[in-house]
Amino acid sequence: MLQRGAFLGMVLAAAAILSYQLFVPPIIGLADQGDFRRTIGKFDYGPEHGGSLNIGWVERKYVPSQNFRSRPWEQVSSEYLFTGAAVLLNKMVSRDGNFDLVVMGFVHGIVFLAIFVRFLFVTRDLRARVFLWLGALVIFTDIGYTAYWNSFYEEPASGLFAFLLLTESIDICKRVSISGASLARWTLWALLLLFAKPQNAPLGLLLAPFCGAVLGARTTSQRVRAGAWIAGAGLAVAAGVAFLTTPRELKDAATYGLVFMTILPESKNPAADLEALGLDPHFQDYSGSGPWSEKTLYPRLHDSGEIGRKVTLLTVDWFYITRPARLWRHIKTMLPVSTSLRPEWSGNFEPSPGHPAGARSHTFSFWSAVHDRVLARVIKFVLVALPIPAVLALLLRIRAAKPSLWLDSWGVLALCCLAAFLAAIFGDAWDNVRHLYLFHLLLDACLLAAGASILTMLFPRHA
Repeated sequence: MLQRGAFLGMVLAAAAILSYQLFVPPIIGLADQGDFRRTIGKFDYGPEHGGSLNIGWVERKYVPSQNFRSRPWEQVSSEYLFTGAAVLLNKMVSRDGNFDLVVMGFVHGIVFLAIFVRFLFVTRDLRARVFLWLGALVIFTDIGYTAYWNSFYEEPASGLFAFLLLTESIDICKRVSISGASLARWTLWALLLLFAKPQNAPLGLLLAPFCGAVLGARTTSQRVRAGAWIAGAGLAVAAGVAFLTTPRELKDAATYGLVFMTILPESKNPAADLEALGLDPHFQDYSGSGPWSEKTLYPRLHDSGEIGRKVTLLTVDWFYITRPARLWRHIKTMLPVSTSLRPEWSGNFEPSPGHPAGARSHTFSFWSAVHDRVLARVIKFVLVALPIPAVLALLLRIRAAKPSLWLDSWGVLALCCLAAFLAAIFGDAWDNVRHLYLFHLLLDACLLAAGASILTMLFPRHA
């Protein structure tokens, strides 16, 4: 009876926090930095006051418009599932045909609550459930995560499907043998996570072998075991498709940014680096410029093919791989912002309440503060420690007759966290805090897993 009351209390608390943030004026959201046209634009809506970039304030109303769409920048995303559902719901509740941003928040919020309920359910018999429940409530209702719900970014799909995949993984770890239904659900959530954002594609290279080799070994059914290997191969293919179908404009702009906003500013010899990339050494005069800066070479280099054909994202990544010192230098450069949950410059409010441009809400921001004041001091050590669970899982597999699926899952979670970090900072040089969204969520999941493991070992009966 006590556990049932705690369960209900957690659900009501999460619903109350989300409702206060997303629906009580002034609503909290996240301002557009140019990406909204890739989602809501496809559904023929545009901001009421026009324009494609308003980082100062949240635009609440969107009106029917075919001018906001930008086809060259579009890529199929699992976020379309939520946007499409919100558009259909809005048609039922809107009186003037305009789209209210809070409908998007409602759809994201309802889906989050459903996943949160399932998370509470699958962890109800774990000894560290109280820690997990309170931790998940504090972390995942923090403004650093929930501000995205009232937006048209693709991050909500990354967060929601990652949370769903983590929950399904917990349920699988509790079972003696994996069923075909569990494997099918796990694979579906993994696919939807990979197709949420192009930068999620590298995770497929980790999830694919985990699905085939690890999950496939946890069943007595030959059919399910074969299905696990097929699903794993499908995840690997999906990772390739997600990367290859990324819009060329998006990849080329990111490539230019990495060269001129990252490689050259961090270089001790910019001219030599440009030569190594096959570019004119005199381009060093444009160091620090972005693809849309007033002083930029992007249109010229893009039209000539020097960016996009000669120099690509893979070229830039190879540049770093073959220069470990430069790779580490860039990681250290990114460490100061790598733990922030709050995107740079993006405001959280509508203009009407009178908040200044770019104003950010501090309601329910405890966990954001922990990231800024605590994790920021130890992030270097955290990154170095992320491979440890995978190493321990590998050693246990070598020495134990029956490896621990819990440790295997924690290992792949930590490696996915590290992959999300590297994909964010080596995949683009602009808006890095927002691109680190999935890294933050997976890192927080790792911290919850570590805390639960420690409590279980310290208090084996009463934790």
